[in-house]
Amino acid sequence: MKTFGTGLVFLCMLLAPPVASGMMTTLGDGELAACRAGSGVSIGISSTTLITVGSHWYQDTDTGNRIEFENIVKSLSILTLPGDPITIDVASNSAGLTYVYLQNPAQVSSTFSANLHFDEYHPGATSVENYDLGYYDPVLNIHDHMTDYIVYDLGSINVSNMVRTESSLLIGAHAYGGVDFYHEAKTDIDFAKYTYNTTGSDNALTFSGIHIAGSASGDPRYPNGGPEPSPGPYTYQPWGFSGTFKIGDIADGPAQIDIGTSVSSGTTMLQLKLPMEGSIRVEDVIFGTDVGGNPVHFGPLALDGIEVHRLAIGINPHP
Repeated sequence: MKTFGTGLVFLCMLLAPPVASGMMTTLGDGELAACRAGSGVSIGISSTTLITVGSHWYQDTDTGNRIEFENIVKSLSILTLPGDPITIDVASNSAGLTYVYLQNPAQVSSTFSANLHFDEYHPGATSVENYDLGYYDPVLNIHDHMTDYIVYDLGSINVSNMVRTESSLLIGAHAYGGVDFYHEAKTDIDFAKYTYNTTGSDNALTFSGIHIAGSASGDPRYPNGGPEPSPGPYTYQPWGFSGTFKIGDIADGPAQIDIGTSVSSGTTMLQLKLPMEGSIRVEDVIFGTDVGGNPVHFGPLALDGIEVHRLAIGINPHP
C-alpha cells in the first residue's frame, strides 16, 4: 500500500488576488435590477507567491522505504493585462456532458528547487547521513530524528524561470465517471538541472533553453542563428516558436484519466490516454565535466512536428 505524507505545513496563499478595500454594502432592489448576469467569470490577478515545504514524500508502507523531496522552494508570479483577464466558462454539449473551459492569457512565471533523498527504513538504524527534520511522523511513530532510517542523498532538482503563456484547459467528465481534458500552452524554461549528490557540478545534467510550443522555425543546429561555422553562403535565423503544445486533440479525441478495478483480477488501475502534438527544442544539453573541469556540451536537441495519435499508460500497484 502506498501513502503520501507532508512534513511541514504549506506556507502560502496561492494566486491570492488583492483584497478589496472598503466596507461591504447592501444593494437595493433598484440597484439589483440594473445588474445583468453574463455567461462565465472573468478574473484579473496581479500576484507573486512563494511556497516553501520542509518535506514531502512518497512512501511504500509495506517496507517503510520512501522517496523524499526536502527543502522545496517554489515561486509563482502571474499578471493579467487590462482588458485581457482569465476567463472561466461552463457549458454542456449536444450529448449532455458538461465542461469547464479556463482560458489564461496571462504570463505565469515560476521556479522550483528541491533536494531528493531515498530513505531506507531500518528499525534502530543510525547513520552519519541521517539528519534532524524536527517533525513527528504519524505513520512510523517517530519523533524528532529519523533514527530508524538510512538516508541516501540522490541530489537536487532545479527548474529556473519557467514561463507559460497562451494557456487553456477544457475539462469535464465522460461516461462511467472518467475525466476528459484538452490542455494547451506555450512554455519556455531557462534551464532544468539535476545534480546527482551534492558534490558540485561534476555530476550535473542540465537542459538549457527549453522551448515547448506548437511549432518551431530555424535550423535545429543553430539556436542563435548566424553564419555557417565554415565559409559558406548561408546565414541562419535564430530559433522562433509559435502556437501552443497541445495535449488532447480534436481529431484523435481528448486526453483521458480513468480509475477502474478489473472484474477478473480485482486490481485497481490508473489509466491515462494522452494524444498530443507540437514541438520541443532544447538549446543545449550539458552533462558533467571533462578532465579539465569544463562543462561537456552535447549541443541542441530538437523534436519537431510531434504527433502522438495514441498514447495509453496503465499504472497499477505492485502485488
